[in-house]
Amino acid sequence: MRKLMMILFIVSIAAVNMNAQNEKQPPPKKTPEERADNMSKRMAKELALTADQQAKVKDVILKRERDREDGEAKRKAEMEKVDAEFKTILTPDQYQKFEQKKEEMKQKRTQKRMTPAPPANDNPPPALPVQK
Repeated sequence: MRKLMMILFIVSIAAVNMNAQNEKQPPPKKTPEERADNMSKRMAKELALTADQQAKVKDVILKRERDREDGEAKRKAEMEKVDAEFKTILTPDQYQKFEQKKEEMKQKRTQKRMTPAPPANDNPPPALPVQK
């Protein structure tokens, strides 16, 4: 009986670990077309847009989403270029430390994004007295 309990305990822990690993994977990234379509549909519903307005809104959103994606690609290419230059300047130990620091900063940014924002303060700060 004790062995059976131990086996059940180990299996349950393994199942929890596998479930936790599955939750960490982000959803697949949508294309600019999918994002523009979803947003224009939502706007059409919320704002009661006509078909013509919805088509124009979708075009504007699609242009913005494509520009944003192009900007991300440009920034990534620039960072790779800078990293390559750093690699030629820094010693192997320095470059390894640089990469570690970069990874730490990336993790901090990710953590910061995952942390919920504090609740909005509904009470404005007290008014300052007017000096004459």
